[in-house]
Parts: sequence; structure tokens; C-alpha cells
Amino acid sequence: MRDVCACAIRCRIPSIVFDIGGSLAAARQVLDLSIADAERLTCIRARYLTALEAGDWDRLPGRTYARAFLRTYATALDLDATRFVDAFEEAVPEPVEESLPEQLPHRRAPHLLRPALTVGALVAVVAVAAWSSVSNSPRTPVSAPATPLTTQTQKVRSAGAVLGAERTIAKPHATRAELVIGATRGNCWLLVRRGGPAGPVLYEQTLQKGRSVRFAAPRVWVRLGAPGMVDVARGARVVAGLSGLTPTNIVA
Repeated sequence: MRDVCACAIRCRIPSIVFDIGGSLAAARQVLDLSIADAERLTCIRARYLTALEAGDWDRLPGRTYARAFLRTYATALDLDATRFVDAFEEAVPEPVEESLPEQLPHRRAPHLLRPALTVGALVAVVAVAAWSSVSNSPRTPVSAPATPLTTQTQKVRSAGAVLGAERTIAKPHATRAELVIGATRGNCWLLVRRGGPAGPVLYEQTLQKGRSVRFAAPRVWVRLGAPGMVDVARGARVVAGLSGLTPTNIVA
């Protein structure tokens, strides 16, 4: 009887759900930090930090940025960032894209194929007639070359052809300079993808002041949380116009 009563009491107690936003706000208050202090610490806009603490994911610029901001904010508050990201993935699952139905091959109408077959037959008849007239005409014998090539000349030409092929193969390929991002003036959150905004992620975290990262990919897409804090260059070419604390996208 006692076990039955205990089971009934447990069934009335609601399951405890991990509160992402409340945990962030509590950790910030324990560290005696304001939202402005957290903004300077993470280089993330205050309105985005407020949205994270409120669990209002619709106010963030997108699911990818929400996950990145959450990881950066949790790390800055000395929390287990992986636990927060896993809870976010469970609360806001990746949308499933519906596949388009496979299109059936287009069939041409029979009345459109008949004129094409008629024209093809006429072309074939004309081609056979032309070939017959050419084959029946007398052929002019082809004269042999006046001066046959000697064996030594053939060897020289063959050697020259081989050397030319080797010379073409041995031509070195030009290499592209690395992309260098340096946090010269302050911390900056980075999201780097190969090729474009939908490419694989190469780097996703806050770059601390005085540190730099390099990427050898020929084309990368970069999201800068605080563009005024970094210098970006590929070889001798420096990316200009980076200023302020408004997130900016660049392709280099």
C-alpha cells in the first residue's frame, strides 16, 4: 500500500526541464555582471544576450547564430557550453526539408515527331546520293613526299615532342595565399565556412585579442561579430571597410 501511494505522488510531480535562459541569467547574476558587461565580454549585442536569457529564439538572427551565440555566452560565464547547445538542439530541432516529387520525363506528342522523322529521312537520302557521286568520281593519286625522313630526324623530332610534354607537365601550379584573421583591437566572435554561407564550418568561437587564425581554403565565408576589432587579409590584399560592432559577412 505504501509503494502504491509513493508511485501516485511521483506521478503528480512534473518532470524538471533544463531552463536554458534562466540558467544563463542566474550565472551572470552570480558573477555580478550586467548585460552591458556581458556584451563587452562576449562581443555579442545586448539585445541578443537578452533574447538568449529569455529563451526568445525568434529574436535571434537565425538558428545557426543562436547556437553559436549560446555556446559563446555559456563559455564566457564558465558554464558547460555543450550541455546548453544540446538542450537548444532538443528544444529547437533542425527543420526537415521536404523532397520534391520526381518529375516524369517529358514525352513528345506523336504528331510532333512525324515531321521530324520525315525531315531526317530526306537528309539521309541526300547524304547517300552525295556519297555515291563522290565514290564514283576518279581519285587523284597522292604523291609520296619528295624527301623521306631519315631515322635520325625522326628520333630528334620524337625526343623534342617528349621534352615538350615533360616541360608542360613540370610547369608548377600557382598557390593561393592563406586568409589571416587577427584580433588586433579586441575580442571578436567568428563563424567561418568553406565556399559560402551553406558550406561546412571551419571555425566557430570568439577570437581573443592578440590571437589570429589562418585558413588555406581558396574561398571562405566569414561572419564577424565585431568587425572593428579585427584585421583580415589574404596575402598582400587587406579587406577594407571593417569597423564598428555590428555583425558583418565577408567572402575572401
